[in-house]
Amino acid sequence: MSTRRLGLPELLEYDARYRVLICRECQYAIQKSALGSHLLRHKIYRGEREGLLASIAQLDLLEPHLVPLPTPTSPPINALSIVPGYRCAAGGCGTLCASTKRMRRHWSEVHGINQPLPDFSAFACPVTLQTFFRGTKLRYFEVTSPETHGAHGHKEPGNKEPEHEEPKMDDHGLHARNPGPSAQMPPLIPTESVHPFSGIALEPSLVDFDLQTLTYLHHFITSTSLTLPVTEHPRPATLYWQTDVVLQALRTRQLMCGLMAISACHMAALVDHTLTKRAHYERSVQFFSRFSAAWGQTTISGLNVSDIEVEEEAKEAGRQLLSQLRCAYWSLAESTLNHRTVMESVGPFGLQSFITTIRSFLVPSFTIYSNATRFERLGDPSSGNNASSTLRAVLDLLGDLPSRMADGFTKPQNGPDFLATMSAIAALIKCCNISFSSEDVGTAWLGMATWLIKIPGHFNTMLTCYNAPALVVLAHWAALLVRRAEHCGLWFLRGLTNRTLLQVAERIPALETAVHSMLESLMV
Repeated sequence: MSTRRLGLPELLEYDARYRVLICRECQYAIQKSALGSHLLRHKIYRGEREGLLASIAQLDLLEPHLVPLPTPTSPPINALSIVPGYRCAAGGCGTLCASTKRMRRHWSEVHGINQPLPDFSAFACPVTLQTFFRGTKLRYFEVTSPETHGAHGHKEPGNKEPEHEEPKMDDHGLHARNPGPSAQMPPLIPTESVHPFSGIALEPSLVDFDLQTLTYLHHFITSTSLTLPVTEHPRPATLYWQTDVVLQALRTRQLMCGLMAISACHMAALVDHTLTKRAHYERSVQFFSRFSAAWGQTTISGLNVSDIEVEEEAKEAGRQLLSQLRCAYWSLAESTLNHRTVMESVGPFGLQSFITTIRSFLVPSFTIYSNATRFERLGDPSSGNNASSTLRAVLDLLGDLPSRMADGFTKPQNGPDFLATMSAIAALIKCCNISFSSEDVGTAWLGMATWLIKIPGHFNTMLTCYNAPALVVLAHWAALLVRRAEHCGLWFLRGLTNRTLLQVAERIPALETAVHSMLESLMV
């Protein structure tokens, strides 16, 4: 027997032919390093999980890069999902992609073909795809079409994408394998207007940057891009900023100005010499003025973009950059001694403006565990055993917060305010579990930013009205999660923890001496 099922109700399937363990519910294979967290995701807790892991330890499992791939004549593997896709028809290529969008990107980046193609079928063949793993370990392989595949069908694309949901991509959003039947293709020779690396046709106006500007672009690619977090995206944050956004910026001048602005901000944050810091800062403001003029509107129809997909991707990158730049300018305000320029650029720092800026970074569909399935949920009885001493101290602090607030405030809260405050503290505990689970910049950002979209609507109204108990909870968010993000490397948040705490203290009545003592203990 080539397959064996484990767990209840037969959640896992071991395929001895390829030596992989497949989750039948998720329809993909699980890496050995992710087994514990994946079982936890399916609410398999300590006792059952340990028994199941002991059984799995007896299996011969290969690392993703060592797993052999089926041949194109192999039937589909039942436990894996089927993806309608395409094989590049260029001779000697045979790259597999899960959508026409990815295939067109492949033609642009690899073969230098950018113009619309009247006959898609001459450039790609419809095939049936599967993959053992997702995320950065994704490798598509071709299989024969099942008898029921005709119900799904392949569209000969015009301008519309296939309507299936595309799985997460690997580093290039595709997987190449042995070439299939070749077809006649035009010569793959880039024209003079095509960038030799990316295959993107450059506008003449985008090549007029001076050497100083190119220095900022180089710094963004080699340094700044490695420090920026990203919202929900199938590619790692570093690759998203270092590759995807740079390629978009080569087509969109205003987005390029945004990259230059944050790169100059980053260089200003790295130097101590006052005049050098101010020079980088002022150059950043110049770039920002051009960038913000485009992204200050609800539409960017005036941008130099060639199609709707590129426009949407550029808008998403621009929205994230705008949030990060606002924080960076607030962070640099003290050290550059140029408060007037900051206020003209992004407005003064305030509690509401800071909250709105961080919240605007997130997409509406963002969920607390969407990018963090490896994080253990607070409700798991075993999670406390693996918690770090720092996290335990944080959880103890938050666990005692309701009683300390009850003792500290001279006037008790009403019912709705009390319930909203308790919900906000519970959300803060969950977000601390996320943030303190790793030293990764993205994880720290995820924990910090997620709290602002998890608090109840009533609590958000309390913050808007500067309700004192709500401000105390906000102060703990800043002291624990914003400071955590600073320490993990989010340079554009530097100093904003204490500025938040000081503004909270200013809003608390002077008579609440016990509360002020509580806030002073959060200062560093």
